[in-house]
Amino acid sequence: MTPTTKPSQIKDLMIFAMIHEDVPASTKETIYADHFQPFVKELESFTDLRVNIVFGGGSPYSNFNYKGDDEMQTLRRWEALGIKFLDEARKEGFQTNSLTKVILVTKDHLNDKTGGAALLWPPFGAGTFAIASTTSFITVGHEIGHLLGAKHEDSKVQYNGWWCETYMTPQRNVLRSICYNFSPTNRQNIKNYLNHRA
Repeated sequence: MTPTTKPSQIKDLMIFAMIHEDVPASTKETIYADHFQPFVKELESFTDLRVNIVFGGGSPYSNFNYKGDDEMQTLRRWEALGIKFLDEARKEGFQTNSLTKVILVTKDHLNDKTGGAALLWPPFGAGTFAIASTTSFITVGHEIGHLLGAKHEDSKVQYNGWWCETYMTPQRNVLRSICYNFSPTNRQNIKNYLNHRA
């Protein structure tokens, strides 16, 4: 007897999280639980991914000058440094693939209006490199969501006992809580991206 469907194959999503030196020790102590764990749980709940977070730092990554008004210029500089980091990681034995991401996690916003940014490319509006501040518990998941093809326009306000915003909300309303999930449409956007990268 032969099976009629193939078993799903678990894929690894490696996220290198470079922690900036300006992130306080008190934030570092709970950074996984506060900024990564809810996002990882959500992503693994609707995909065939095993998400691996590898924390790192050290110069020149942890002292990268991320503040400035030109987000694109900052992201392009971070991309150049991120490519160098990935080369070094491979030399140290890390296995990377087309799903590998590199995010700089910072204490502050890039500027007065931008808490995080991701360098995105067609056709899915996805990418490899991002910067996210710890000023909100939604920002890391939001920026990694961008890297996986999720979009602002497909975010939703949901109700879970109180009004809450999904990960891709473009502008937080502090009167609402965080849903810690993606909208159904953004879940599909991420699946489409992953299917294309498989």
